[in-house]
Amino acid sequence: MAPSRPALALIAALQAAWRQTAAQMPAAADRDERAAQAVIRAALRSRLEPWRRPPAGALFADETLTPHEPADVPAARAATLSQLADAWPALLGAAQRKQQGTWFTDEGLVQPTVARTLVPLLRERDPATLRIVDPAVGGGRFLAAAARQLRATGLDPIAAARCVHGRDLDPTAAALAAWSIWEALGDRDLPIATLEANVQAGDGLAPWSGPGFHAVLGNPPWETLQWQRAAGDLAVGDRAPERLQASLQRLRAAFKHQGSGKLFTYRLFVEQAVRLLHPGGRLGLVVPASLWFDQQAAPLRRLLLDDCAWEWLFGFENRRKLFPIDNRYRFGVIVATKGGRTSDIRTAFGRLDVDEWQQELPPHQVMRRDDILALSPAHATFVETDRAEDFELLCRLTQRGQPLLGSGGLCTWRQGDCNMTTDLPCFQRRTDAEAAGWQRGGDGTWQHDRHRHRLLPLWQGTMIGELQPNAAAHALGAGRSATWVPPQPADQVTPQFLIAAHDVDLADDPARLVLRALSNATNERTAIAALLPNVPCGNSLGVLRPRPDAGPPLLVRAFVAGVLSSLLFDWTLRQRLGGTNLNAFVLTDTRLPIVDESTRIDVARLALRLSALLPVQDAAWQQARDEGWLPGDWHRISHALVEPVARRDAKVALDILVARAWGALPVDLRRLTADCALPCQVLADRRRTQRLEPKGFWRVDRQLPPAERRTIRAAAEFSAAFR
Repeated sequence: MAPSRPALALIAALQAAWRQTAAQMPAAADRDERAAQAVIRAALRSRLEPWRRPPAGALFADETLTPHEPADVPAARAATLSQLADAWPALLGAAQRKQQGTWFTDEGLVQPTVARTLVPLLRERDPATLRIVDPAVGGGRFLAAAARQLRATGLDPIAAARCVHGRDLDPTAAALAAWSIWEALGDRDLPIATLEANVQAGDGLAPWSGPGFHAVLGNPPWETLQWQRAAGDLAVGDRAPERLQASLQRLRAAFKHQGSGKLFTYRLFVEQAVRLLHPGGRLGLVVPASLWFDQQAAPLRRLLLDDCAWEWLFGFENRRKLFPIDNRYRFGVIVATKGGRTSDIRTAFGRLDVDEWQQELPPHQVMRRDDILALSPAHATFVETDRAEDFELLCRLTQRGQPLLGSGGLCTWRQGDCNMTTDLPCFQRRTDAEAAGWQRGGDGTWQHDRHRHRLLPLWQGTMIGELQPNAAAHALGAGRSATWVPPQPADQVTPQFLIAAHDVDLADDPARLVLRALSNATNERTAIAALLPNVPCGNSLGVLRPRPDAGPPLLVRAFVAGVLSSLLFDWTLRQRLGGTNLNAFVLTDTRLPIVDESTRIDVARLALRLSALLPVQDAAWQQARDEGWLPGDWHRISHALVEPVARRDAKVALDILVARAWGALPVDLRRLTADCALPCQVLADRRRTQRLEPKGFWRVDRQLPPAERRTIRAAAEFSAAFR
């Protein structure tokens, strides 16, 4: 949420004073930070002066005044101390803010989170006996809100001050937090030392002495673990790899629920929060969305599900800039009680406005623990449905499905054949090879008169479309700046790279099933699958291979390709995909409909006709005839679907086949295609589409009249056939 005008004016005044102070100080490595601290001290003096309150506490204990230190910051006189604390990050460089995790939290998130965490405790206990902690205290907003909550019970300021505890790696932030809490307590005579005895500079991940806590609050840092966070005894600038490794190993040994990947600060703090609590204690934390969908966060989810009563998971998107980071970033609030076992959780996802979290009972759905584990048995990953009827449909389809991967799955998964970074020395740019005399042959390979080996086209994710093996041709450039254009002619493959046949290990298959590995739940389509000839693939394509006992190999490939390309499967995948990587972790939880042999063949035939379009795919047509599921007189030239109208008709038929096989109801498809009948001019207006369901299918065929769109036709024709 954007700062208020007074807050912006304060930040501007502080930044101006900081620039002037830094310019006058002698050059030194820490000059900018010392100048920022000097300005904050001056601002604090200015704010305390009307209260006739002399400056005191940690900020002034070791102060070394210089002739250049500001004597006054007039803009601070009307500010609150919490505004001063919030302004501190604006005086730090971006790198320092990232290192220290120095981002403070909007009051619209803080107040209801604190209330939902503390109110049940205040009903059960004497407020004066509570011990409340924020182990990454930042500017002290959560503890200031807790202090106000305690004072509202009638607790006196000194008793309330003794209830709150905090630590922060940044000494200035910790000192400002103490002043923010002091202000919230409302007693101008309260010594700041009373608060600074409990709110101190230090590492919140280190062991805490004394009894446990009744509540843990906060918004811990969201960074990948940096060396500064690895151990408090590392000196600034000390990057000795052996010391860093030892520190990381100590953290690994101390924290048991962090997964096997990189350490992330917020995950460490979530586990620390549970450890710090008494049985029956409560936590209220703001965390990144990866807590509920990332593979390496699975042990934490299990901790919260199995060892806590997890009450709330309220998710936001950052489109309204609640935090000064990418507006696509997602985060949420979790509230839980230590002890017991979770039975159900109140959840919400994709919220934009903190006002909803401030309501007495925020809008939400209830997810049962058993359903969460049925949808994701191995990892307890949450699906981001925001309506009870969507969650019910996903549970129903899962119950009626069979796994794509994993135990009992039809396929195995491989992330391409070549890594586009580490295997780059094996690649040849097609343009360079052709300039050196390599020529395209009729068998889809490149050949040279003076070389006996062949060069194979390397397929990348960009090159495929939905059941389209050759959707893009490389024109120029590389990486993200590469330009891809529609292939001309349509059946001519024009890759960016070629690779020698002897440098890649391919099975002797006439066809491959691939799925684009980079995707998003808010793209026009999430699952982009296609049948390819037997060619090498980069790691932006996942290769799905039938298990030996799954059935005739090409029949299984074509059937799976057809299901992956259906609207109903794509919808289920959109609910599950929290990030941008389609990998084995995500796909292991997905399900395919259980079908009879006739339906499997019908789906496979449509997928083959839609996807086996290239001359080099004639071998796939022959294998389909050999396997016995394709009529003997069906050939690519006569039966491949190339024209847009014919392809759209076939995709509608595919959607109906899959929906019927899965036991879907007409109301299900109507709900999935909501907003898809809006006029073209509405769907072309970005301001209006921002109000539509982000994961909706309204992007599909939106350039066509509504009656011609695949989505509308599939819903209508399925409903008619259902009757």
